Amino acid sequence: MSRVGHAVPSLLKPVVSFGEMLLRYSPAGAGGLHDSKAFAVHVAGAEANVAIGLASLGCPARMATVLPDDVLGDRAAAALAAHGVAMSGCARVPGRIGTLYLESPRHGREGGFFYDRAGSAFALADAAAIDWDAVLPGAAWLHVSGITAALGVGPVAQLRRAVAAAARLGVAISFDCNYRPALWRGREAEAPALLREFVASASLVFAGDADARLLLGAGTTADLLARFETVQTVATTLREDNGATARLAARITTRRRSCLVEAEVIEPFVDRVGAGDAFAAGILYGLGSGWDTARAARFAHRVCLMKHGIVGDFATFRAAEVIAVLGSRNSS
Repeated sequence: MSRVGHAVPSLLKPVVSFGEMLLRYSPAGAGGLHDSKAFAVHVAGAEANVAIGLASLGCPARMATVLPDDVLGDRAAAALAAHGVAMSGCARVPGRIGTLYLESPRHGREGGFFYDRAGSAFALADAAAIDWDAVLPGAAWLHVSGITAALGVGPVAQLRRAVAAAARLGVAISFDCNYRPALWRGREAEAPALLREFVASASLVFAGDADARLLLGAGTTADLLARFETVQTVATTLREDNGATARLAARITTRRRSCLVEAEVIEPFVDRVGAGDAFAAGILYGLGSGWDTARAARFAHRVCLMKHGIVGDFATFRAAEVIAVLGSRNSS
């Protein structure tokens, strides 16, 4: 049974997430994609993961997307509704839903995967499909990602329209670089400039050192603050994997300070997909709650660790659960 995180009134301002929703297919048994005869199906999508994570934590969340007007679009919409995400920005049009095929985790890592999202309802949608003047007012943040920029000319136009509307309405931009080489295949040369364009509109950026090198040609996440005057905060997870165990740290850098959360072993490790989105939801929740950098970093790091123990894309924790785990670890 789903738990709607914001059933209790919240003082947090809403966050709007914008991006494509997918269906994720994973082998239901021990086999891989090449031989499995049954698949587990999960609703997925990076930006929807953030929206559902936020709603579960207790922050009002709205989703803006384009879904096919069919039973699979209904399934995606039902997942949002079940977790308390408002859907005033969900347009419905004829077409198909994008898919992701992903092998089940093995020894702490996912196996093969591939996307099938070309020609989806979202990818082909008109840039004006979403009424941003109806979706954004009253929101604190618009959360978007580089995944949308990777999907082609149409999604880039949608993303530009969303960011322009947020700027006009005074809504801050949260941008996750989310560089996925498989989505940029054939367009790799376009990626740095397009991602720089949207980083330059954001005040909160999720990016690691590899993203900084992609964007700038060299450097670290601290250099993003020097290059982009709009960026006030850069947040990232830091994963260490020696083949036997995986560990996770986190870092937030602002114009005034940098905070590192020390690495911890990821245990249990059931499903990595969506963990970065859980971290983003934790950061947005912490900043929206007025917490200092260190507290927001510890909270988001813990949400990310806990997500690894859940099958599927969504982190469905109440904020009180996360805070209780942090408290128990600090007292032990």
